Amino acid sequence: MTEDRPATQPRPGGLWRPWHFLVVVGLVIGDLTTKSWAWQFWNQGPQPVLGDWLSWQTVLNPGGIFGLGRELTLPLTVVRVFAVVLLFWLLGRQPRENRRGSWTLSLLLAGAIGNLYDNLSVWMPWEGNGEVRDFIRVDLGAQPGWWPDVLPWLFHPWPIFNLADSFIFIGFVLLISGLAVVDLNTGKKEALE
Repeated sequence: MTEDRPATQPRPGGLWRPWHFLVVVGLVIGDLTTKSWAWQFWNQGPQPVLGDWLSWQTVLNPGGIFGLGRELTLPLTVVRVFAVVLLFWLLGRQPRENRRGSWTLSLLLAGAIGNLYDNLSVWMPWEGNGEVRDFIRVDLGAQPGWWPDVLPWLFHPWPIFNLADSFIFIGFVLLISGLAVVDLNTGKKEALE
């Protein structure tokens, strides 16, 4: 007998559970559906949705977040492939009790897959040129008088984004703020028990 743990005790790090799959697939479908919808109906200049501060405007982004790295589409695609693999692995190793961490990893994974889908379109049979499709435009207007001049006002307009970008942004905010924690030591715990 090599295992001291009773057979009925759950493993500290579980494999993918059905809800992981459903959440990630649902978010990816939502991202890809809204991108397709935007390109079908709003493939033109800004179309107001809620006044001047929210509109649809389709743009192609060959780079990373906020359009940075426009000449680095291929390296960014490779990084996204590795990120998806890492996120799959981390999500499958989270303890059952770490629901916030699992939800956060699901958001990050869905966002990475949604944007990677667009990147891979240059090599795959689906339509696209390898650039990420963005369509949500937020513009909070000119810098208000109370805003300190030493800080840049980024909201006139905010860089155009998509749902996948939103998932990634929310996931990073949850991790950086400490509201969600990813358990990186699951394998070590198993080995010690």
